Amino acid sequence: MAAPILQVRDLRTQFATAGGIVKAVDGVSFDLYPGESLGIVGESGSGKSMTALSILRLVPDPGRIVHGQVLFHDQDLLQLTGEEIREIRGRDIAMIFQDPQSSLNPVLRTGFQVDEAMLAHGRPRSQARARTLELLKKVRIPAAESRYKDFPHQLSGGMRQRAMIAMGLSNAPSILIADEPTTALDVTVQAQILELLADLNRELGTAIVMITHNMGVVAGLCTRVLVMYAGEIVEQGPVEQIFENPQHPYTWSLLKSIPRVDALRHERLRSIEGLAPDLLQPPSGCRFHPRCPFRIERCYTDEPHLQDVAPGQKAACWVTMDRARSEMGADKLIDIRPGAASGVHPGELR
Repeated sequence: MAAPILQVRDLRTQFATAGGIVKAVDGVSFDLYPGESLGIVGESGSGKSMTALSILRLVPDPGRIVHGQVLFHDQDLLQLTGEEIREIRGRDIAMIFQDPQSSLNPVLRTGFQVDEAMLAHGRPRSQARARTLELLKKVRIPAAESRYKDFPHQLSGGMRQRAMIAMGLSNAPSILIADEPTTALDVTVQAQILELLADLNRELGTAIVMITHNMGVVAGLCTRVLVMYAGEIVEQGPVEQIFENPQHPYTWSLLKSIPRVDALRHERLRSIEGLAPDLLQPPSGCRFHPRCPFRIERCYTDEPHLQDVAPGQKAACWVTMDRARSEMGADKLIDIRPGAASGVHPGELR
């Protein structure tokens, strides 16, 4: 396996508030490999978007990155000067934000804004315009020459998002971070954008980090997934493996909550009971235990950490680890509960 292109180690991002310290990202570690498509999934407030912003040092005030390393080609991005990190942003690591309407400047023509992303990194204006037209065509914007001159409000939501993707790809970055890029789009356009990202990932070899709350998006685009809850990674591994046999109750609950057409006549829609914890005062022990249907006594007091539960798969769950050791052996994969595999195959969501 190739060496990781990005290594995040024990990343911690906090916000100082009147009520205390909010630990928005609390000890996150993972690797990203060249050409990989990695999903980061979780409910709103789980820390997935803040993890992405921390990687590029775009954390808004009063947030602060208080600990960790973000190694890009063995260079720690957290130790760079402001000018040095600006050279990395957009050129080597680009980001597509959630709402293209608010990300694009309403008084500048769309094509010019794509040009600017390249001009900021030294490309001549004549080359920038030609590259922009090429990218607008690549992201399947029809009549690219005329759309180049349009203002953002003259484009549909799907076209604005495609323009943002073109902007992200303009400097041929090694990594493209997409933060909920399909949330504001209708289902048909969502599918088109995901297909576009998958094609670009295959054709250009750009590593993609997909931030989403939608497990269907993960199934359709990603090969590996990190599941986040309350600022922490609670499970990680290959998409197929985790969908077919999740090893953390939160992952299991997320998959059980996916509506399935073949079950709607016979089963009620499932939901995860309770609310995500207040990060000012997170629960002791496992942060998911107040909502967990499988909790045991140890979950209330001891905080679990990621442990290997199968080749390439890790989970932070005392129930999984205890049963693996006592019932089946620590080297074997188990269901969280007899018969409790997710029952969801990624192919069903694509």
